[in-house]
Amino acid sequence: MRHGTAYFLMALHVVFSAVNYVLAKSAAQKFPSVEALTMTRAAATAVLLLALTGTLIPRPRFSAGEWLRIAVLGALLVPMNQYLFLRGLKDTAPGHAALIYAMTPLGVLLLQAALARRAPPWIKSLGVVTAFAGVLVVMRPWERDDPHFREIRLGDAWIAVGAVVWVVYTVAAGPLLRAHDPRTVTAWSLVAGAVLLFPFAGGDLVAMDMAWIPAEAWWGLASLVILASVVMMLLWNWLLRHLEPVEVSVGTNAQPVATAALTAVLHACGRPVADADLGALFWVGTALVVAGVAVAQRRQSPPAMGTETA
Repeated sequence: MRHGTAYFLMALHVVFSAVNYVLAKSAAQKFPSVEALTMTRAAATAVLLLALTGTLIPRPRFSAGEWLRIAVLGALLVPMNQYLFLRGLKDTAPGHAALIYAMTPLGVLLLQAALARRAPPWIKSLGVVTAFAGVLVVMRPWERDDPHFREIRLGDAWIAVGAVVWVVYTVAAGPLLRAHDPRTVTAWSLVAGAVLLFPFAGGDLVAMDMAWIPAEAWWGLASLVILASVVMMLLWNWLLRHLEPVEVSVGTNAQPVATAALTAVLHACGRPVADADLGALFWVGTALVVAGVAVAQRRQSPPAMGTETA
């Protein structure tokens, strides 16, 4: 793949991410419940992915033990991660959600270091500290008198827990992703997650009165299903086939800026996004997070001859 094509596809992924964060906010707020929205998204995604199986998505060839691992990944991905994300997005700003999920590479770095029982290099640790400082600036825990901002912080907390689950999923999915086509693993994890979610949220889906759901909420659902769960998934895996993961993940650094920029444009056009946070502290925190993640993602140069340690 040519570098120009790769950069274009990465930019397209960033734009889709920003659109999804903004549209999903409306769905999270205007569906009857987060449970109903999560179940509707999961069911629609499962149907669409099954329809694509055999064409854009290769058919599964998992062993019995691997199917069990797919079920575990599905539980992490849908009943936990997707529910927590939508629960948090209902209260927080889209830019906050994008900012927290942009820290996924740092979470993966810390979890892998913990599993290996060794501390990450000091430069990567500096990046982690810088990024966490940026999150604190955005969440502003010292502001306790504004009830609306307390609600936003509560949404941030839900998003953060969901991001932790996403980090666990990312690391746990590694062996299967190396053994099978990533599209197949991701698709069937989502299908399994929809099946596992149904006993807990199926009743909310059945009882949902669709007539009272506004059009913008349906647009948000379409974004969650088509953009987030299908188009962006296939695009991401296409990039991973041609580029190193560290090169692809650099694109996540631009998602908070793109989401906030889209929010600002919509405000200027008279289409304000609920709970938007576009103040100076948000941009300072965003700069710290992006800088911290970029530093932590830098590749280390190989040690010079004679400097290796035993």
